[in-house]
Amino acid sequence: MSTDAQNMIECDFVVLSEDYSRYILQDGTILKVKIVVKKIFRSAQTSPEGYPIAISLDSTNAVAAIVQPSEKGKPSKEPWDPRRDIGKEIKFEPREEKWQEYVTNDGFKILVKPVVVKVLKYDKRNKYGEPIYAVNVQAIINVEKFTSTAT
Repeated sequence: MSTDAQNMIECDFVVLSEDYSRYILQDGTILKVKIVVKKIFRSAQTSPEGYPIAISLDSTNAVAAIVQPSEKGKPSKEPWDPRRDIGKEIKFEPREEKWQEYVTNDGFKILVKPVVVKVLKYDKRNKYGEPIYAVNVQAIINVEKFTSTAT
């Protein structure tokens, strides 16, 4: 759904949880992925149930790899160039996919789950001697009404 940016309301929020989801790659590497949310916007218009009809995030993907010693080598002399270097798709399985939770100042709980859809492994290595991985991450977003249980 297309929503005019001028009709979006920026919401202040607090982070309830922002832990990593984990994936195991075919080569034994553990991939840690989370979406770091910097801004949350919601539409002024709501559904009959009271939910915003649109949510938009300004976010950054945080990806880290725990690489098996057998996969490590000497760092590459030439830097990785995503426009020229060709990676090979590597299979993976989710180990645990976690919902990240944010509560907005206007009473909504925004749930965000990073989902890895593709991983490419390159022959080049980073400064730690680890293979370079390019990861395609999609965000699944859900909205709940937030009611504090504190008294």
